Amino acid sequence: MRCHDARKQLQFYIDNQLTMNQVRELEGHIAQCDDCSRELYLLEEVSSSLRQLRSVAEPADMTMLIMQRVAMSPQRYTDRQFSLWRPSVPELVAVVILASITTLGIIWQQPSLRDVLPFAAPLSQTILYAIHLLYSGNMGAISFALWLGGAILGIFITLALAGNEIRSQWFKAMLERLPVH
Repeated sequence: MRCHDARKQLQFYIDNQLTMNQVRELEGHIAQCDDCSRELYLLEEVSSSLRQLRSVAEPADMTMLIMQRVAMSPQRYTDRQFSLWRPSVPELVAVVILASITTLGIIWQQPSLRDVLPFAAPLSQTILYAIHLLYSGNMGAISFALWLGGAILGIFITLALAGNEIRSQWFKAMLERLPVH
């Protein structure tokens, strides 16, 4: 028997929970191994000391006293659940930006809305003029760039609103998918 296996069985030996064959094998090992013999001696000392301790009777009103202290103590945990009604300032800013971009995109794509809203026509003309100046031509590339920017902004806003636990799970999943060099 190895010392590692013998040490696992020492407490069972003290508690008389080993079979006769296990007892014989363990006692044979203890007779030859000074380290395990000392370990057994220490465990027997601890067990006998614990048996000599007196039981302490609890007060009759102990439950009530504990409950009173719990009721009077300040709440020490934070609410980790997402609450739509208590967003932080960065979350509010992100929501306002995304809502503004979405609204402007809808107005820009709907000619009937541009005609009805007084600010839509100059806004639409300004957007079109800026796009024309930046990229004099390829609207497919501009649409793709706007779509990609909106998708990335949407991911960031979603992560901002999701909470720490969801964010950490998402980042962990993304890191697992990245190639390792």
